[in-house]
Amino acid sequence: MISQKHRAGTLRSATAVAALAAYVWGVPASAQSIEELKEQLALLAKRIEELEKKQEKTVVVKKEEPASELGFAAGDFTFNVRGRIFADAAWASDKDNAMDLSATELRAARLGIEGKAGARTGYKFEVDFAGDEVELKDAFLSYKAGHGVTYQLGQFNPPTSMEELTSSRHTTFMERSSYTDAFGFARQIGVSATIGGDNYSVSAGAFRGSAGTSGEKEGETLAIRGHYGDKIGDGAWMLGASVRYRNLDEGAFRYRQRPHQHLSTLRFIDTGNVTSKDVLYGLEAAYVQGPFHATGEWAFVSADNVAADGGNASFNGGFVEIGMFLTDEQRALKLGQGVWDRPKVNNPVDEGGFGAWQIAARFDRIDLSDKGVFGGEMDTYLLGVNWYLNRYARMMLNLSRSDIENTFGVAANGTDGENSVDALGLRFQVDW
Repeated sequence: MISQKHRAGTLRSATAVAALAAYVWGVPASAQSIEELKEQLALLAKRIEELEKKQEKTVVVKKEEPASELGFAAGDFTFNVRGRIFADAAWASDKDNAMDLSATELRAARLGIEGKAGARTGYKFEVDFAGDEVELKDAFLSYKAGHGVTYQLGQFNPPTSMEELTSSRHTTFMERSSYTDAFGFARQIGVSATIGGDNYSVSAGAFRGSAGTSGEKEGETLAIRGHYGDKIGDGAWMLGASVRYRNLDEGAFRYRQRPHQHLSTLRFIDTGNVTSKDVLYGLEAAYVQGPFHATGEWAFVSADNVAADGGNASFNGGFVEIGMFLTDEQRALKLGQGVWDRPKVNNPVDEGGFGAWQIAARFDRIDLSDKGVFGGEMDTYLLGVNWYLNRYARMMLNLSRSDIENTFGVAANGTDGENSVDALGLRFQVDW
C-alpha cells in the first residue's frame, strides 16, 4: 500500500512537471514569469500540506469486528461501541414446593463505549438496561506507565477470582459459581495497579463503595491477585491466588445464594446479616489442551465475631469444571490477564457450517454453616451444552440439581433444614 507521504511527494512532482511544461510550451521566457511560477508552486505546495494535515484528522475504521472501531487516520484516539444481549428462559421447582418457576428475562442488555484516549490512556464505560433499570457497570480510565505497569481508576471489579474477572460473555455456564455471589464479588469504585507480562500478572487495589451506594461511610475493600501460566503442547495451564479484606463502617455483610437460576427470587441458603469485617482467601487453576478444558476455584472466608462463642466463623465455596468442544475448537485462555476469552469458531453457521458445539459438567459447592451459624450448605451438579453460531452469538442450555441441608433459618426449606431444587435454563446470547 502506498503511504500518504509517498502519494503527497508524487503529487508535488507531478504538479511541478505540469507547471514547467505549461511554462515551456506556452509562457514567454522572462524573469517575471519564472517568479510568478515559483509563487504558484509555493502556494500549491502549501495547499497540499494543509490537505495532508486534514487527512490525518479524518475518522477511519481501524477494526471491523465485532463492532467497528473508529479512530483518526493518524493518532492514538479510538472509539468502539460495545454491547451484549442475554435473553433467558428458566424452569425450576423444589422438593418442599416453595418455588414453581417458569419465566423469562433479559439477563443483560448492555451498551457502552471503550477505546484509547492517547498512546497510553484507555477508557471504558458500560451501562446495563436489563430489568427496566439503568445500572452502571464498568466506568474507568487506565494508564500504561511503562515497564509492564498499568494503573486503573474508576468503577471495576477488584482483583479476585478468575471466574469473576472472566467476562460473562465467555463463561461456560449461564451463571458464575455460587461462591462469587455469596461472598459479595462485585464492581466497586477504587484504584488499582497491575504489573505483568505475557503469562503472569500481579494486581492490587483499594476500593470504597460503588456507583449504587450512597452511604456517608462505605467502608473499604483491599484486594490482591496474582497468577502465572504457560503454554504446553496444544494448550496452556494457569495457577492463581487472591486475598481480599473488607471492613464496613456501617451495616453488616450477609452471605446467601439462590439456586443456579438468576430468575429465582428465593435464596435457599442464608446467614442473615452477621459481620462487618471479613477476609477471603482464594485459589484457582485452569488447563486447556486441544478441545478439552478443566478449571476450578475454591475460596475461604473468615467472618469476624460470627461464631456462637464470639469468635470467627469460616465459610467456603468453589467449583470444579470439565468441558470439551465436539467440533474441535479450543477454549481460549488469556495468559497475560489470567482469564478466559472467546473461542474461535471453525465453521460458523452464517458461512454454511454447523457452528461450534461444547459440552461441560460442573460440581459447585457453597457452605455457610460453621460454629453455630446455620446458613446452610448447597451442592449443585450442572450439565451444559453450548452452541456457538459464530464467535459473537451462542445458545446455552443448562440442567442443574441443587441439594440443600443445614439451613434451619430459611423458611423455604422447612423444619428439617433440607431441600432440593431442579432447574432448566436456556439463553440466547449476542455481543459486539
